[in-house]
Amino acid sequence: MYRALYRKWRPKTFSDVVGQVGITAALQNQIIHGKIGHAYLFTGTRGTGKTSCAKIFAKAVNCPHRNGADPCCECDICKGIDNGSIMDVVEIDAASNNGVDNIRDLRDETAYTPSQCTYKVYIIDEVHMLSTAAFNALLKIMEEPPAHVIFILATTEIHKVPATILSRCQRYDFMRIKPQDIEARLLYVAGQEGIQLAKDAAELISRLADGAMRDALSILDTCAGVGGEVTQQLVRRMAGVTDKGYLFDISDAVLRADAAGVLALVAQLREKSVDVKRLCDELILHYRNLLLAGVPGGQELLMGTSAEEQARYEQAARSVSPQAAVRAVKVLSDALDKMGKGTDARIELELALFNLCQPQEMRAAQPATPAPRPQPASVPQQEAVRPFTAAATPIIPAVPTQAMAETQAPVQAPAGQKAGAEDTPPWEGAASKEAAPSAVPPPAQAQKPMPEPEQLAEQEPPAEAPLHAPEQAPLSEPSPSPEKAAPVSQAPAAKPAARAGAPGELAPFAQWPQIVAAMQEKDQLLYANMKDTKAYFDGRRVWIDGTELFLEFMRRNEYSSGLIKDVIEQVSGKRYLIGPYQKAGKKAAAAAPTAQQTLEALAQLGVQVEYEDEQKGKKPL
Repeated sequence: MYRALYRKWRPKTFSDVVGQVGITAALQNQIIHGKIGHAYLFTGTRGTGKTSCAKIFAKAVNCPHRNGADPCCECDICKGIDNGSIMDVVEIDAASNNGVDNIRDLRDETAYTPSQCTYKVYIIDEVHMLSTAAFNALLKIMEEPPAHVIFILATTEIHKVPATILSRCQRYDFMRIKPQDIEARLLYVAGQEGIQLAKDAAELISRLADGAMRDALSILDTCAGVGGEVTQQLVRRMAGVTDKGYLFDISDAVLRADAAGVLALVAQLREKSVDVKRLCDELILHYRNLLLAGVPGGQELLMGTSAEEQARYEQAARSVSPQAAVRAVKVLSDALDKMGKGTDARIELELALFNLCQPQEMRAAQPATPAPRPQPASVPQQEAVRPFTAAATPIIPAVPTQAMAETQAPVQAPAGQKAGAEDTPPWEGAASKEAAPSAVPPPAQAQKPMPEPEQLAEQEPPAEAPLHAPEQAPLSEPSPSPEKAAPVSQAPAAKPAARAGAPGELAPFAQWPQIVAAMQEKDQLLYANMKDTKAYFDGRRVWIDGTELFLEFMRRNEYSSGLIKDVIEQVSGKRYLIGPYQKAGKKAAAAAPTAQQTLEALAQLGVQVEYEDEQKGKKPL
């Protein structure tokens, strides 16, 4: 009956093991010197010889006619271990026997001495599949085993083995087998089996095996079943991989940003039953080779490439920058990772290649630099102050002086000019105004007409303090009013700030809903507090009407108030100052006298006031 090549050519002695020289030498020395341990742990990827070394070790410690450290493979014990007829060497598949009852049965069997061999050897393959209870049952027998028992554990996922098991074993890490070692072994096996194997085909199989000898022999067995000579084209067709020419065609189309051509190539390869995941893996390796071919001294690191392919990579690397190659590897690696999560492999590869064809993604994103705002030469720069500082209700005299008129009168900026972001907010204390130098009036061409002193005297004093009035402070001596300047435009003269800032004369800010909507993308916390607020505008400042908690938060949070200014500038195109809006009802309620105060005032006017106590009777106030 025919046997698969990986079973027929399984190593039977330590000298047959390929690519694990250090491990086989250590095991041979222990056998020769009689220093055999009670527990071994073999770990590594699939097809690297873990189970094969375990069986060779079991034969070597029990063979009566041992040739140095290698078993003779001719005695009844060696033959019995190979065909599984010797009961003293037990191989257990932990993937299907992972329960605690299986390990308890194994523990009970260790009490009996071997019937034919010197040692009873238990080979537990895929030991990481054991349950927690099974590991606990195995722990005690591994800690204090009988002298005639040897445990050999094999696993591909060492991180799943408990530390208590690891500390009781001699650990050996099996490395991936090098491609050149696999290639030499394939040529040897093919010669012994009478298979015509081309050297370039053996090289391709060694790369596809990814360090696993069993996978390489399986691919060779599949290709040999077709008949005839095993060539590189046959290996690519049977293994479902693409030719190097297709890889260069795809990379060239990506370099030309030809998305339609790239997708057409993928469609053609899929019609030829090419595995999409394998194609993605090959593309990752292809861009890696392009990266190394363009780096000085990196040509020696190219994986599994012939002399012709290496020359082609060096030529193609002149057109592909290292940054583009690294980006392609990252994008394709992400697509390969998504393929393993159940998504459509073809769609993921097409999306990855389409993204690589987009030239705008190759450029680094440059942040947009806003144009500098023009500042009028006549307006002096003032020191920036903190927004939303608490302000007390001021007392405004009936006839404001010229200095106050200049400070409070809202001066509109010329058309196309933004309001100064560094203007001192009106709720700042008066002391800061006294310390600041007096503002130089702008030229007549850019200055609005100022009201006459007679007009200011005729104006009635405000019923309540404006929202933007400063704290009460000693007023400076009145100075003569400046001469009337001719207005540039036909716009009417601005009202005095004392009346323009009054809540009754403020107009609703029409762009406030858009500002609140834009804040949703900037800051969710501010949006949640601003969505139910209103805003009013007096031509210079935006007054926000919100809850006391929100306004207090804005007074204390400089970042949030600055963010609101930025969003207002983004929506309206101009930068305005902001302030808290205070309704007249709140002030009237705060200023309303209590009942006790009213009664006391009536008593002072001579009105007889008495209050009645139900227990003590009437008493004068």
